[in-house]
Amino acid sequence: MTSEQAELKGRLQWLIKLRWVGCVAVFIAVHLIREAFRLNFPMLPVYIILGSVIICNLYFQSRLKFITGTLINDAILQISLDYIALAAAIYFSGGCDSPFLYYYIFHIVITGVILPPKWTFRFTALAVALPAVVFGLKHIGILPHFSIFGDRPVYFTDIKVISVYGAVFVSTLILTAYFVTYLSAKLLKKHEEIKRLYLSQCNFIANLAHEIKSPLNAIGGFMSLLSDKSLELPAQEREKYQRRVENACSYINSLLNDIMQLSRIEAGIVRLSISPFKIADLINDSTDMFSLKAREKGIAISVEIEDIKEQFCCGDARRVREIVVNLLDNAVKYTPASEKVGIKARNIGDSVEITVWDTGKGIAPGDRERIFDAYERLCADSAQKIEGAGLGLSIVRKLVELHGSTIRIESEMDKGSSFIFTLPVKRKPDRETRG
Repeated sequence: MTSEQAELKGRLQWLIKLRWVGCVAVFIAVHLIREAFRLNFPMLPVYIILGSVIICNLYFQSRLKFITGTLINDAILQISLDYIALAAAIYFSGGCDSPFLYYYIFHIVITGVILPPKWTFRFTALAVALPAVVFGLKHIGILPHFSIFGDRPVYFTDIKVISVYGAVFVSTLILTAYFVTYLSAKLLKKHEEIKRLYLSQCNFIANLAHEIKSPLNAIGGFMSLLSDKSLELPAQEREKYQRRVENACSYINSLLNDIMQLSRIEAGIVRLSISPFKIADLINDSTDMFSLKAREKGIAISVEIEDIKEQFCCGDARRVREIVVNLLDNAVKYTPASEKVGIKARNIGDSVEITVWDTGKGIAPGDRERIFDAYERLCADSAQKIEGAGLGLSIVRKLVELHGSTIRIESEMDKGSSFIFTLPVKRKPDRETRG
């Protein structure tokens, strides 16, 4: 989910909370006004409107928990239903005499904040046209006239009118003040986030320049030695220099690939190719890639997959492999020599839970969210030289989220860390699927 979608989701969640507060407030206020002023307006329309709003609110609240893609269609539908409910409330509470007109105007402001400009102008036109049509139909006698104050015109001389309008007006001002405060807090938070991201990117560029400069200097130095015809290098030494040049080129290529991949994911270009695959085979293949590197550091890699040996998962196998490889690479890279690293997978309901763990230094609570940010890199030891630009975990989290899951950290200082995510299960693999 992109930052724009997350922002829209947050605003829709706020709107759903506002709807709940509005339903409770209207229910209480209507009964208090009816009893206090001995008004005899019918309660059935109130219950019908409130019941419809509650049903819609429950529906949209449940949808927000599971939607991972675009939310604009849900936002448009929610705003549309709000206008219909408010128009009905205005009609049954007196039309032009209705105090709900204040809420109606307030909702136009909410529309302008939540929806793109194109849809804001459309809903503004709807907001003007809808009550005009209703009032017109009432004027020519097609729709009957309702008023909470009977057939009396609204003059601000009656204590009943003053009380009702005053309460609605004050509550609308309070809502507006809260809404402005809410937006101000969001803007401040966004400003701080942009500032932090800017500083992180500055540090990233500096680190990246250093990361690339070292292998480039090595390439330049070794190529000078190899191209110097006055030096008679032994074949074994020449081969060693060539291998170091190849390693430096491979390292630079790896860095650039990470940057390009993260850019593609953030731009929404990456699309998953979902199909069933055997998760045990993927884990074994990924672990084999690090067996030599782990052995050189004296690190033992533990694999626990007995529970899912014949299990098929649904997902993009190539992207899941990237997730596992990145996590294992970090585990081996940041774990001190002679310690342990492992991967564990088990069935949990309709999902397979995959855990990559280590017995390294652990991650401080304040750093557990920050390490997933692009351009951030934490070293287990300030004296330890860790290769890489710090993009791996950011790529991991975004790929996990593309699969509709989340990744979490369990860590204890000086005892190690665990990175945990889930994948959906394919219960009955197709016949043509091969493990």
